[in-house]
Amino acid sequence: MHLTRLILGMFLIVALLAGCITRDDDDDEVSGDGEQTSAIEAAMAVYEDAVDSGVDLSKGPCIAEELEEVPGWSVDIAHDPRQEVDNDPANQCQAYRDGQTSHFVELNPEGELIRAQ
Repeated sequence: MHLTRLILGMFLIVALLAGCITRDDDDDEVSGDGEQTSAIEAAMAVYEDAVDSGVDLSKGPCIAEELEEVPGWSVDIAHDPRQEVDNDPANQCQAYRDGQTSHFVELNPEGELIRAQ
């Protein structure tokens, strides 16, 4: 009994420290800390702008090197599951690869959240 509680407690601590982001597939709500949630919301707005502008999202491009509203975050489009095109550095955010941003939001070409970290 104590071991089960210890393992459960450790899991919860790790999840909290990792700043987990989850998407509830039933209602598409996102939960996580305030900065991550703000970054995801800003990423969704950037995604809508890209779609409205006719940007080709099929190759998984970076659509925001750094979010103006949430500095330190980039926005990248990728496939889920990943495709070879997603591993091409030309399709990834240069600011993240260079360390200018330390976090990213990854959306699929349909604008659904893959991950935010």
